[in-house]
Amino acid sequence: MNWHPVVKIFCALALLTALAGCKEQQVAVGAPAPALAAFDLNGRPAALGQWRGKPVYLTFWSSDCGGCALEMKLLQKLSDAYGDRLVVVAVNTDPQQTDITAFLGALHIRYPVVRDQLGITRERYQVVGTPTSYLLSAGGTVLEAYQGVRGEPALTAMFRDAQQDKS
Repeated sequence: MNWHPVVKIFCALALLTALAGCKEQQVAVGAPAPALAAFDLNGRPAALGQWRGKPVYLTFWSSDCGGCALEMKLLQKLSDAYGDRLVVVAVNTDPQQTDITAFLGALHIRYPVVRDQLGITRERYQVVGTPTSYLLSAGGTVLEAYQGVRGEPALTAMFRDAQQDKS
């Protein structure tokens, strides 16, 4: 389908307006997690609700972040070990034109990856650098926030504790 450029612009502005109207959501430990304004790698909208009932480790990353690559590899190991008892979701903050396929392939990432191409999710979660991570309870409450790379002992302990929390 070949749409007129004015129709394309109108649709894009309508989408941006709808998403921008939700920008006032901000992250706070102990509060419900802000909604994602992100898309999966197939271009479909992503929502935290698709993982409701399981703790979620939400990590913001960029392809030019060496610490992110180290942590993402460790997160894949933990994701494999914990199976579906805890979900790792990686939120990419690179611009849309950045191809992240090779980066993800080199690390053998199999957990969900979403893209925050408009920067709205990054703003809601107050991300100023990568990696920045949040642990969400199975009920969708923000349990913990952390900026920087976490080591294997800390992440392993957090994953173990998170799956026992029923809030």
